[in-house]
Amino acid sequence: MFTPNYARMAYKMLPLVRCPLVLLSFLCLLPGCRSESPAPMESHGAWLKSWRATNTVWRGVHLIARSDTQLGQLIEELPKLAAVGVNVIVLEVNYDFDFQSHPELRPEQFITRARARDLAQAARGQGIRLIPQLNCLGHQSWSRVTAPLLSKYPQFDETPGQFPQNQGIYCRSWCPQNPDLDPVVFALIDEFADAFQADAFHVGMDEVFLIASEYCPRCRGGDPAKLFAKAVNDLHGHIVGKRKLEMLMWGDRLLDANTLGYSRWEAATNGTPGAIDLVPKDIIVCDWHYGKSANYPSVPLLLDKGFRVWPSGWQPLDASQAFSAFSRQQKNPRLLGYLCTTWGKVRISEAAEWPPITEVLRDWK
Repeated sequence: MFTPNYARMAYKMLPLVRCPLVLLSFLCLLPGCRSESPAPMESHGAWLKSWRATNTVWRGVHLIARSDTQLGQLIEELPKLAAVGVNVIVLEVNYDFDFQSHPELRPEQFITRARARDLAQAARGQGIRLIPQLNCLGHQSWSRVTAPLLSKYPQFDETPGQFPQNQGIYCRSWCPQNPDLDPVVFALIDEFADAFQADAFHVGMDEVFLIASEYCPRCRGGDPAKLFAKAVNDLHGHIVGKRKLEMLMWGDRLLDANTLGYSRWEAATNGTPGAIDLVPKDIIVCDWHYGKSANYPSVPLLLDKGFRVWPSGWQPLDASQAFSAFSRQQKNPRLLGYLCTTWGKVRISEAAEWPPITEVLRDWK
């Protein structure tokens, strides 16, 4: 190895010592005078470009996390997930986060910004793209518990003052026409995007049953398709238009259950399917189906409409394999790959060993 002769270098620089800048530059080269800081991390833009070049198929897992402890478990599980082919994780966090813009929405236990950054960097180190998720529009309650947004801002509710303890409904929705709503939601999305160093964002929007409600003074009598499209377009304007992120959403409210032969869960019966022609086609639609069938007509439909489509299965294993096999038959570059949802059926620490993930993703390698 070549070792510089600093004495010889100093002798040759004697004529230049009258120049303080030159002398200072030389002294900074001497051993012990240099800052041994690590090389800067690859910029996220460069990393994403490299990721896209080497990952033409998206092999994803959808997980839910509510605490730093769970994020720590996920960090430990990342190498195992990468080993079975996972290159994308959609992480549903919802309101379990250390919000600075709206601390009133924080629960007692939450994910910290520091731990979110730790996860983002660890995922990049494993070649895994991390996409955070906040349930938007629907799923603003579960059982008797109303989510923090509508608990703290009941004026945002699509059905204000109705259904005490959420009895008689599946999940609450927010009003897509409340003029004070978007600034709050956009601030939350911004915090997620920054903390998780995200280049894409999943807005949820599945199973929205309360829309154009008779109890909403703004939406009463409105067209559910146009109201749903407004909610999508408002989010798109911020996420894609302002933040320059990719936007993902569940696709069930864009599908007509009666026409396609699906249930009212995986497709809509409440007037929203017309929104399919009213929303931007650069949205990635996660088309979820959990039953076994020989045909899943929504996949070619969404592709024909111009969307990028990410088929999304769950369990049982044979149903996931059937949906995966049908999806692989679609020879379309906008068919991205396959997303395995988990919905609490497997612990984060055991995700890399769960058959609906390992068996199905093997076919997408």
